[in-house]
Amino acid sequence: MTSTFQRWRNVRACMVCQNRSSVTDKQPVDPLQRITYHRLTMNVERRDRWLEFCGITKDSCASLNHKFICSDHFEAECFERDLRSELLDGIKRMVLKKDAIPTIRSKEQQQLPRNHGSEPKDDEAERNRRKAEVEILLSGDTANETPIVNPFRKHVCKERPSAKRQASPLLSNYPDGSKLPRVLGPSSETDLLQRIMQLEQVTNEQSKLIEQLQRTIDQKTEKINFAKAEMVNIAIALQDMKDHENRHVSDRVAQLLSGRFSEGQLAAITTDATGTSQQSFWTDDDLMKALELRGISEEAFRYVVQRLNYPLPDAAQIERWIHSVYLETGSNRKAFRLLELHAASLSRQKLICTLNISCTDSPVRYHYDVARDQIIGPDAQLHCITVQGIFSDWIQLVHVDFDINYSQQLVAEMLSKLHRIGYHVVAITTACDRYAASMWTELGACYDQHLIRHPVTSDNVYVYVCPDSTLNAIHRILLTDGFMMQQTNVMITKDNVLITLARLMESVHMRTGRTLTIDQRHLDSENLDNPFDTCLSRQLISHETSSALKMLAHDSGDDDTLATLGTLFEIFTDWYELCTSAAHASWKDQQQQQPPSITCLPYGSNEDEQNIILDAMYDVMENFRCTTADNNFLREGVLMSINSMRRLLADLRRDYPGRISSIPMERLGSSPVRAAMVNLRCALRNATAGTGLLTGNEVLVHLCNSILNDGQHSHISNRMLQLNGLPMIPLTESVRSKDERNELDVRGITEQNVCSYLTKHIAVSLLHKYDYLGEQIIELDRSNDQYIVRQDSKKMIDALVPSALWTEQAKVLEFYLNDGVVQQRTPSLVENLVNRILDQHPRMGRDLVEMYVRKRIAIQLHLLNVELGVPSIE
Repeated sequence: MTSTFQRWRNVRACMVCQNRSSVTDKQPVDPLQRITYHRLTMNVERRDRWLEFCGITKDSCASLNHKFICSDHFEAECFERDLRSELLDGIKRMVLKKDAIPTIRSKEQQQLPRNHGSEPKDDEAERNRRKAEVEILLSGDTANETPIVNPFRKHVCKERPSAKRQASPLLSNYPDGSKLPRVLGPSSETDLLQRIMQLEQVTNEQSKLIEQLQRTIDQKTEKINFAKAEMVNIAIALQDMKDHENRHVSDRVAQLLSGRFSEGQLAAITTDATGTSQQSFWTDDDLMKALELRGISEEAFRYVVQRLNYPLPDAAQIERWIHSVYLETGSNRKAFRLLELHAASLSRQKLICTLNISCTDSPVRYHYDVARDQIIGPDAQLHCITVQGIFSDWIQLVHVDFDINYSQQLVAEMLSKLHRIGYHVVAITTACDRYAASMWTELGACYDQHLIRHPVTSDNVYVYVCPDSTLNAIHRILLTDGFMMQQTNVMITKDNVLITLARLMESVHMRTGRTLTIDQRHLDSENLDNPFDTCLSRQLISHETSSALKMLAHDSGDDDTLATLGTLFEIFTDWYELCTSAAHASWKDQQQQQPPSITCLPYGSNEDEQNIILDAMYDVMENFRCTTADNNFLREGVLMSINSMRRLLADLRRDYPGRISSIPMERLGSSPVRAAMVNLRCALRNATAGTGLLTGNEVLVHLCNSILNDGQHSHISNRMLQLNGLPMIPLTESVRSKDERNELDVRGITEQNVCSYLTKHIAVSLLHKYDYLGEQIIELDRSNDQYIVRQDSKKMIDALVPSALWTEQAKVLEFYLNDGVVQQRTPSLVENLVNRILDQHPRMGRDLVEMYVRKRIAIQLHLLNVELGVPSIE
């Protein structure tokens, strides 16, 4: 019951005629010609005219909200097309104008087909009617004329009623009530043809109007799209203008502030302004300024940073920066900045310095240095260049590296850098061993040409040999080689030395006054491996031992060996004491009754007598011949040092008249670096007790901690930490270098699968350049009706198959990369090896060969570390 009432409420019926929506809406006609129903207008004046047209009053109807008038009662001019709905929704329809008034009232309204109580015909009557129609048509009683039907109307029998035009019915009624199409006469045919022509003309006009409207729509759409594009372009231009203005403002602000602030300070200001948490990148200049200001006054530094908000690094950043001086291999620019800051507080005389070149054992694991193209480890040497003052107690490490050969170019670079920051380098101090001898040859120095020219000033820079290392070398040669005095023709072999020292330990002459401190430790050459520990050598080669040997020779009769050793030990001892004399060594001794020994005074204090000692040592070394030619470096080193001492004293007196009269020779040797190097060797020995070998960065961390623990506090970095009130806390962690991070890629590879691994790895890496390396499987992904090539998928890498040609080439490359390659310690290892391979196989790509060689060497080094039991890098 409710659904029936609802359907009745949805039916719209005309108040004037019998049209209703339940019938007219089902007619398949053009939507623009369909009968529509319109409610009474809300305008009071026009509503009264509508009611007057319908012939009803307000009082006669209870409600006017559900009263409609169909479109048949309005003129054609009262309607217009709803272009808005047609453009937006695509629905064609006619809408009534706001001022429309119904004016068409037909006297003969077309009655809609209804069945008001008519009895439905049964099937038999329907068949009889159809049969009669067929018989009439077959008998020929009707005219043989084809009726003309309007082709533009689908149902000719259901034309819309019109007040001004009435179409003649096309159906004829027969007596039995049946209807057949009516045969038109000549006049009706002419009227219909004219009507058709009129309709065709109207249709053409409507088509032209539609085309014109379509063109208008296209033009408007094009203008709309163009306007949208213009709006997008304007928005982009506005954003670019805004960004340009921001950049211009930022550049202008940076330009104005650049005269007051550095790049790091500007970055810190920008970071604070934007509120980001990104850490500022402080330059060396910023850290130097902060360090200098903090050294002047720690309270002033805090006031400037905290109260004035001046951008400067904090204390922790300054401390890390000072520690990083020792955590980088090669020439360290930060160390030179510390030297530059320290130079401002030194006088011209205190800027006189020497370059001390030293080395020590460093048990590092096998690794490949990309910068030098060289393999390092496992029995590597840590080489250091230290700048140390001669007339002032300061020292600073400026260069550190593993297994490096110091060339003349590198030394000249150091001299130039030190000259630019105000330091006057007058000497180069080296050890006394075979490596130092090769460096002398590289520098072009020998005992008669014991100097090099300064690359900037062309002044003399003398080559000097450390006396501690020289005494250690003399001790070692006595125990392992022996020597001969050419002038006296006395041959002293190692057996004679060992027998003589054994006799000396057994018999202690009563006139020596005390017992000799010589035991079996002094006869073991393995105890002399530490070049910085000369305690055993100084105990053996001493005045006490010399006196004991002379007394033993006197008691034994004519024994040239004992007498010669006694004399040599006395000359060696006097020379060593003179070369290790300190500045102002004996102010107290001058007040005593007994004058100090000339060997304890700085060289030049008593030049004539001190030169007698040097002449004696010089004569000994001129006649000194080692049994093994490899030990001839001792003779050359001592002669070169004596010549350098004499010439250096003369040059300093000439350049600094009245201010320099003597040289404290202890500062010219390796004594300033002895404590740090001894601490380093002890730390490395303890660190390798459990792990075996260390990484390069771990060794550098131990070097930094050894310098921090140096009790002399003569290192400039330690002085800066103390002066600025910064904690001298040793480091606990090391930063992994790039070379060590690359080792993580080759873990899990063995000699059995190394060739297949490298073949596939390089095929994947270089397939885009060398397509013959393998067959690439491409996966396609469909997205938004487009196919996208996915080339970086893991499935593609796993399914890639190296070609047969590339597999054979890899086997050829394996022939050149045998186990002997990793045993080479020369620089430019990979470059020379790649050049050798390309000379034999010029068609192979250089980058391909270089990648294979580098990766293969990395795998070999990793396997060697595994064999040595070195734990893998995590």
